Amino acid sequence: MLNFEATIGIEVHVALNTKTKMFSASPVSATSEPNTNINEIDMGLPGALPSPNVAACKKAIMLAHALKMQIATTLSFDRKNYFYYDLPKGYQITQHVNPIGKNGVIDVGGCLVHIEQIQLEEDTAKQIDVFGKLCLDYNRSGVPLIEIISKPDMHTAEEALAYLNQLRLILIYLDISDAKMENGSFRADINVSVTLRGAKTLGTKVEIKNINSFNNIKDAINYEIERQQKQLLNNELITPSTRRWDETKHQTIFMREKTTLVGYHYFPEPNIMPIDIHELVVAITKKVPELPSDALAYLLNKNINKIIAEQIVDDFNLYKLFKIVLEATNLPNQTINWVVNELPFYLKQSNKGYDSCSPTLVNNIIELIKLIDKQEINNKQAKTIFEKMYSSNESPKSLIEKLNFKQITDPTIIRQHLTNIIKQNASVVATYKQNPTRVVKLLIGLLMKETQGQANPIVANDVLIELINSYNNFNE
Repeated sequence: MLNFEATIGIEVHVALNTKTKMFSASPVSATSEPNTNINEIDMGLPGALPSPNVAACKKAIMLAHALKMQIATTLSFDRKNYFYYDLPKGYQITQHVNPIGKNGVIDVGGCLVHIEQIQLEEDTAKQIDVFGKLCLDYNRSGVPLIEIISKPDMHTAEEALAYLNQLRLILIYLDISDAKMENGSFRADINVSVTLRGAKTLGTKVEIKNINSFNNIKDAINYEIERQQKQLLNNELITPSTRRWDETKHQTIFMREKTTLVGYHYFPEPNIMPIDIHELVVAITKKVPELPSDALAYLLNKNINKIIAEQIVDDFNLYKLFKIVLEATNLPNQTINWVVNELPFYLKQSNKGYDSCSPTLVNNIIELIKLIDKQEINNKQAKTIFEKMYSSNESPKSLIEKLNFKQITDPTIIRQHLTNIIKQNASVVATYKQNPTRVVKLLIGLLMKETQGQANPIVANDVLIELINSYNNFNE
């Protein structure tokens, strides 16, 4: 509604793709049997001493740098104390006083979303409903997390989705996380408030939890904005609360009120002394991998249409494959045709993604594109070769021999075929001056039929024009 304005802030929890947990040597695995990847540190047993995961710290520094943040030069941790059955120690090791990164920003299509801070912490156990009973899998307990807290800079569901998608791509490009919502490695809590447009203070904040897809995030935000608007129009107070998204009912459902601030009684983690990481920060920020913005700039510099470029960048595995093929061929249009347009058809049929493409297949695609560019095969032949190449991993050159697709490029042989065709179609050739395009197309079509598509079209076209001119001059 025009007289109301929504304000949206988002807290994202990202599970890092490290081999071990945040403070222990327990392996990180999403496929292990429940409660098999735990040790005394994860469970907080007496005498167990945590030790920070260096790989997780490096990933957090990379992310802070990518988000243009002020990066801490001292690594320190705090205890967040609360008692809940998914928290075996009775406290969580996190960063409260001195987060790894502060004051960042993401440019989302001209909308600047400021990042208040990012902090390293450990995950809780996973809650699983088994036949109506709540069960706990402590494999997730202690998995490294980065919590990313945005400022309330977004005002629509579309802006929120654009921010989350851009953030997710950054995480994937930096190899920080697979950032899959369906696996719980990318979890977002959405804070929504609505107030009169132009008001100096924000409205009452309502938090929405347990949203498992981007589409549901969009629907939940729009529903909550509309719900709060209706309450304000009816002069009803909006109470601070936590709600969840019910996908079946297509609405947010009340969970609990937020009447008072929770007393977490933070204090410095006594088992982890502050660590000077200044040299590590300098080393990491010198060699940060390519970001989505860099990838987009690279494609645009290759004169690739912006819409297609954005489509490619949105899928990291597609971008990696596309860049390999483009670097090898330097033929943007052909690379788009075979990697972006043709290849997905076969991947979908075999229920695979771009990351399944073997080095052999990639090299074969490169070879195929080069053969097309050299006009050794035409596009129709290339389609047949591509299909067989995908299923068999045979090289294009061997398939050309096997399928008898080798092109006829010798002008003398092509001239012999065309001379006969012209004699057999003298009445057509006589109309050349009236409709040259139609005549050439017809005669080239007859040539392709006679040579089973093996005549090189460019050589054939040049020879045909020469023969037609000679034939018409002779008959004038």
